[in-house]
Amino acid sequence: LQVLRGHTKSVGGVTTFVVNGDARVVSCGDDETVRVWAIDGGDALHVLRGHTDYVNDVTTFVMNDDPRVASCSLDKTIRLWDPIGGTQLFLIRLDVECFALCVVGQILVAGHQDGTLSYWDLL
Repeated sequence: LQVLRGHTKSVGGVTTFVVNGDARVVSCGDDETVRVWAIDGGDALHVLRGHTDYVNDVTTFVMNDDPRVASCSLDKTIRLWDPIGGTQLFLIRLDVECFALCVVGQILVAGHQDGTLSYWDLL
């Protein structure tokens, strides 16, 4: 059993991606952070900060051959990240809290606390 430690509160979502043959884990949590980990353990490669409330979900996708991460939060934002460089690329402000994310092709879909879904073309 291997354990990745770093979040200071509950972990809300976990996903993975591969870059140059190396597996990475992405996690989000109630500590308002998104973390990128090497699968072999140790400290987080990046701690992505910007959300101001619990981060509920993360998803990964590829854009222009580069891995990307999307995260959603109770702060009514979705943030797009470069998990290799550890930087925020884009911010989507919402009118409702976001609880779930997925990507289908180049479409980002979000599920909200009011029972609605919204989506964006990532191109």
